[in-house]
Amino acid sequence: MITLLSAAMMAIAPVADEPQTLGACVWSRLAPAEQQQILTAYERSVASGMSALNHRDLKVMAAAPACAGRSDLPPMWVRSAVAAHVIQTGAASVVLSEKGLDRARLDAAWDAAPIDARNCTLANAAKVFDIDGPACADRRAPQAFASGLGLDHSVRADRKASEQALIYMNAKAQELIALTLIARAPSPHP
Repeated sequence: MITLLSAAMMAIAPVADEPQTLGACVWSRLAPAEQQQILTAYERSVASGMSALNHRDLKVMAAAPACAGRSDLPPMWVRSAVAAHVIQTGAASVVLSEKGLDRARLDAAWDAAPIDARNCTLANAAKVFDIDGPACADRRAPQAFASGLGLDHSVRADRKASEQALIYMNAKAQELIALTLIARAPSPHP
């Protein structure tokens, strides 16, 4: 499983002409009004945002085969990829509104963070899939993401953005793992 997570870590930086991820594709298939309802719910809490997304599960699962190019994927992987994309979208929106830091800056912070920060975040995200992630030597290592963005959780004015930046990173790790599992799943039509 370490190999799987190593591959996920190497697939971190999106390329401009890279195809849309499964989560982004499914998200784009929801009506703009539905997207806004989900993001508005996310502003209340991550749980509210996920509840709003779950209410659209039939639409999400109906869009997934066209977006994935196959219909045999485990629903949990699909739902995890979509949820992770939505959480990243919501968290990035909060960080942008709080501190003016856009999604590209969040992704750059992931890339620039020490390997221990990424490993601990991947290890935490791997729990969703009931797999072992990489070793996490220091559970506080993911704080490097916030500090790399110039955020300090102990400063009241930075607290919300700092928390959302960490949520973004965990969702990014979850999406990377889901996409790696999906990419490595054997095709039903060899």
